[in-house]
Amino acid sequence: MNTGATTPTPDPTASPENDPSTGRRMLYVGTYTPGSEPAGRGEGVHRVWFDPNSGEFADGGVAARVVGPSFLALNAHRPRVYAVSERADGAVTVLRVEHDGGLTELGGHATYGAFPCHVLALGGHEAVVSNYGDGRVAVTGFGAEGHPDGEPGHHSGEHEPWQLFEHTGHGPVPERQEGPHAHSSLLVPDTVEPELRTLLVADLGTDELRAYRVAERAPADPSALHEDGAPGMRSVPGGLQGRVVLPPGSGPRHMALSPDGRYVYVTGELDSRVHVVRWTGDIDHARYLGSVPATAKEAAGENFPAELALHRDHLYVSNRGADVVSTFALHDGGARPEHLADTPVGAWPRHFAVVRGHRDEPDHLVVAGQNGDDLRSLRLDPGTGLPTDTGHRLALPDPVCVLPVPLRRIRRNQRPGG
Repeated sequence: MNTGATTPTPDPTASPENDPSTGRRMLYVGTYTPGSEPAGRGEGVHRVWFDPNSGEFADGGVAARVVGPSFLALNAHRPRVYAVSERADGAVTVLRVEHDGGLTELGGHATYGAFPCHVLALGGHEAVVSNYGDGRVAVTGFGAEGHPDGEPGHHSGEHEPWQLFEHTGHGPVPERQEGPHAHSSLLVPDTVEPELRTLLVADLGTDELRAYRVAERAPADPSALHEDGAPGMRSVPGGLQGRVVLPPGSGPRHMALSPDGRYVYVTGELDSRVHVVRWTGDIDHARYLGSVPATAKEAAGENFPAELALHRDHLYVSNRGADVVSTFALHDGGARPEHLADTPVGAWPRHFAVVRGHRDEPDHLVVAGQNGDDLRSLRLDPGTGLPTDTGHRLALPDPVCVLPVPLRRIRRNQRPGG
């Protein structure tokens, strides 16, 4: 039952070392802030402690004062967090995860496009940034201390992305699809050149999944590096490899890959549907299979799906407008989603994350209600997979991204201070 309980705010410096509830997990939450576009009332990246048994939250204060960190990605091996600043002169910031869960800003640079809205961590020190404003996608890298990687001799005296993918085109919805709008990226297997990976880019403006090739790591032989490459990333020439065309006006936003790598699920922000693509490891043989409504009813123009995630044998989708998280069972090996339920959540649920339980702990969804100014936790039934509102809330201004961080593992692998 939704009790409407609000978690009281404890000492912002609290951490598992001095908190009696040592089993708490850590979440970073990105917010819109003054100076971002759109502007918000957040203060950057907020730190939140989460109790995996009860679903309660505790406010850990502001971890990093970054302008408009609307999307976050974790490189757990370094450990680093990449945060995009959503504004016209887009930027990506590198943050080091400290022993107490704090974040130290190491550096960052431009995203070579406008209004970045998504970042994907690659191997090494690399990241992929999707720029919504102009559709550009930058594969870029950072040195060990977070500064832009690459030598002036390689880049004419300026730090530039190792690969910059540009695009053209438009869609049938003039107010949203006047040009390309890269909204997210996803790494999928590549069977044509197995040492590489295919990078899919969801373009809301052109109703396509664009395919490129990238290498996650440098090859064993350093001489195999392309002359325009940089340490940790091999430049792969050729640009656009192909595309998967979705129905006109669908507005692809975010993607998720099935555990076996055979299906890509896509939220259609503009048509309020979940789309399914059969992935074979080769863009030339990828096949669009169809779509289902993102909620219990058709709601194009009223409901705008955002995030989606797979957990066990279910698919979860956040829906802005309907303000629910919808649950789907997957049939025929994953090819056919079946809608099971819509669970009410906070206003305008832009993002959510799965927080997996350890041992006997339950699994949860943590949902960021952008317009409701709160986080909410939903407990997942281990049998049915259906979420139930725990009633726990944490007031937080303009939350737009939730990133669980395995702090215990990071502590084991890294000395304090990284």
